[in-house]
Amino acid sequence: MSRSVAEARARARAAVSGGLTPFIPPPLPLPDTRIRRPRLPSKLHHRIIPNPLRPHVLASERLTKWLTPYSIAKLDEASRLFPTHAIIRCHLTMANCVLPSTLSNYSAGLIRFTKFCDDFGIPEEVRMPASDTLLSMFILSRAIGSVSKSTMKTWVEGLRLWHVINDAPWHGGSVLNCTLKVGNRSVF
Repeated sequence: MSRSVAEARARARAAVSGGLTPFIPPPLPLPDTRIRRPRLPSKLHHRIIPNPLRPHVLASERLTKWLTPYSIAKLDEASRLFPTHAIIRCHLTMANCVLPSTLSNYSAGLIRFTKFCDDFGIPEEVRMPASDTLLSMFILSRAIGSVSKSTMKTWVEGLRLWHVINDAPWHGGSVLNCTLKVGNRSVF
């Protein structure tokens, strides 16, 4: 109940009873004081290799806070033209074009892509912009047969948004599209 409504009711009660009733404002809701902390995967084989380019942050923050040599070069290039606060605002605006829960889902693809690249020793410089072949190999090795077609598409959309946020060209093309069409069907 809003303060003005509560105050009006208290005044009305006072007028009817003929006495003075002190106004007691309703309690305000307490702010959410929980501190959200990022969690590590419980299984060791799901963890990525620690790297200063990928700080340990909440899932919804990975798309804006995980970097590659390409994204650092683009930030450096942008900083010659624009103030830092404008660049940050631009990146956050792009990330905020989707719901926080969607960002968390999208970051699942990013972390699985990173784990795939770590496992295969893919150099940092090749991860962004990711080639059509690299994206297809990721889906073939980590998704087909183990996750649904919609999950695969969500992972790819997350990687695409990560590229957009970092001003990287998106090379997901015909090979990736073919791979996604295969979906959960066995290829062999």
